[in-house]
Amino acid sequence: MLEEIAAELRAALAAGRDVVMDHGFWTVEERQEWRRIGEQAGAAVTLVYLPATHDELWERIEDRNQQTYDDPNSMYFSEDDLRRHAGRFEAPKADEPHLIYDGRQATVLSALGYNDIGG
Repeated sequence: MLEEIAAELRAALAAGRDVVMDHGFWTVEERQEWRRIGEQAGAAVTLVYLPATHDELWERIEDRNQQTYDDPNSMYFSEDDLRRHAGRFEAPKADEPHLIYDGRQATVLSALGYNDIGG
């Protein structure tokens, strides 16, 4: 599956399109691999890190869990699941190029060179 996504990414970048990869990128190694794929395709790669506390994440998951009753494609996720998965996540450190999202779209767009924006 990820090989197919990587091929689509390469094709989109080769066509000159801007691409946003919305994926977990849980480990440093995984992020390095996707950065390499993008850079080899000629992209300027920017990792945007969206930090969140356990309570923030659990609140979002609880909201999403409500959909499991109406959507057969939804999957229930328990707080124990969150704890287990959170223990596997490696947040970017200072030596890993990244931008910390501060809740303002303008911060990200400015870092990407889009300076004529509102917000």
